[in-house]
Amino acid sequence: MYKNGDICPICGGEKLIQSNITEQFEYKGHTIDIEDYTILECSNCEESLVEKTTLKKAEKLLRDFHREVDGLLTSKQIKSIRKSLGFTQKNFGLILGGGEKAFARYESCRVTQSKAMDNLIRIVSEKPETLEIIQNGKQCSEGFNFSVPIAYHYEPKN
Repeated sequence: MYKNGDICPICGGEKLIQSNITEQFEYKGHTIDIEDYTILECSNCEESLVEKTTLKKAEKLLRDFHREVDGLLTSKQIKSIRKSLGFTQKNFGLILGGGEKAFARYESCRVTQSKAMDNLIRIVSEKPETLEIIQNGKQCSEGFNFSVPIAYHYEPKN
């Protein structure tokens, strides 16, 4: 990746100069400002390159921003629901679907959950007893034994 002082890879004419800016992104008519957005600018061709760690940080912020605009749970909300029900990421993914790594990916903002998965997470959050219905009906080919209670048994509060 490029750094401050490197020759511009676009025009080859000038050295890149690092700047921190506030970058604005738009999605479906909504905007978000990301501060401390590090870019490398060329004064000759006026091109800008985005610094690698800035891209990673921005990707996470933008994915959750898109989720909010689309009416989906954010990564923090998903993690909070999973933890409140006492599940590991692996077990929650095996029970609700998506596989062993699905919830790690949702919670780290690497992948956005589908609307169907989002709805399922919301239902399980509001009505935890539905987990028993899901577990009792699961036929798992991945070697996970649903006949053994893993972490959750719903007991209504009086």
